[in-house]
Amino acid sequence: MKKIIPFSILIIALLLVKCSNKKANPDINSDVNNKIATQILHFPESGEDTLKASYFADTVIYIPLETTRESFIYNINQLWMNDSVILIYCPRAGLLMFQQNGKFVRKIGKQGKGPGEYGTIYKFEVIHDTIYISSTGRRSFLRYTFDGTYCDEIHLNYEPVFFTYTADQKLACYLKQEGKVLVYNKNFHTPDTIVVEYGVTKGRYYYSFGDPSFMTYLQKTPSGLLFNDYINDTVLNITDDKKEPAFILDMKDKLPRDKNIEFCKGDFKGWENMAKAYQLVHLIPFSSCMFVFQKHWTDTKPDAIYLNYSKTGEIKKFNTSYIYDDIVSKQKLSYVFFIYSADYLVVGIEPLKVLKDLNQNKENIKGVPSLFWLNQMKTVNKDDNTILALIKIKKNLQ
Repeated sequence: MKKIIPFSILIIALLLVKCSNKKANPDINSDVNNKIATQILHFPESGEDTLKASYFADTVIYIPLETTRESFIYNINQLWMNDSVILIYCPRAGLLMFQQNGKFVRKIGKQGKGPGEYGTIYKFEVIHDTIYISSTGRRSFLRYTFDGTYCDEIHLNYEPVFFTYTADQKLACYLKQEGKVLVYNKNFHTPDTIVVEYGVTKGRYYYSFGDPSFMTYLQKTPSGLLFNDYINDTVLNITDDKKEPAFILDMKDKLPRDKNIEFCKGDFKGWENMAKAYQLVHLIPFSSCMFVFQKHWTDTKPDAIYLNYSKTGEIKKFNTSYIYDDIVSKQKLSYVFFIYSADYLVVGIEPLKVLKDLNQNKENIKGVPSLFWLNQMKTVNKDDNTILALIKIKKNLQ
């Protein structure tokens, strides 16, 4: 004879299992289908003063970019790379392509106002083997191949200032003035519309239209697309036509909405002085860890860097604006480019600074740099292009 479990006892058992799971993972909130887990990031108040590359990296690779009349870089606004080439946008030089060893290849497209020409580039992105460019004066995307050939122009009814692509290679545009993300299929037919924030005022859009280049609202990940508006404490994950909380930032000094730039009434200097008391955070996730760069609103250098270990969930704070390369060069590496590579953090370092450190060789360089790196630097002049430092992230971190 089969035993029949009373229905009420079964319900109680299920509730007990559910409660025990919540106690075991107090900072994880999963939906009914377990498709997304929201992680609450509790940032420690105290930390170490130096972030050594050896904590999280296997090696550091230095790439001096070739300096020619056509490839001279005044400053780097955006950088993209794969295993073969590096694409760099400099407002004065345009969009430039280099080989992985730093040798200059070609300029992509042409600056101007004619067909197939671009003005100041808002953003460029690579989807499959096509380069997408958005620029001032154009409500469209210009598309180019890697050999520099102009393909066509995709017309829109707005200027696509902030955009990237999703994990399934769909192009996503953030319309800041409307608080929406539009996700397009390959034919650019009617996009999926995802409302990511509410109550965006005209004043906020007008005053903050020229956001600094380091503010990247849409951030690629292997599994989706993160959206961070730098005001809300919630970072969203976007997949298909859905949005779900990915991270809750437990940080007390985020810039409150009522102190955003739209309320400065034209007093930009006063707003800057007020905003210095608050900070924004920028997340770069890797498989083994996640970096969180905390910055002042009016500064490009981080005020603190957090390292979140994926395996344990532990978060370490480093009270520093740079990463110290204790593996190869014994250099302080600042100005991280947010390229969202699966393998590297990429940092720019100025040749003049390197040469000064080598000449002084006392305070700034502690220890002995590798002989290979010293030989690399012998060919560098102070007026050369930026040297890229690729910090290769360890696959497994304890």
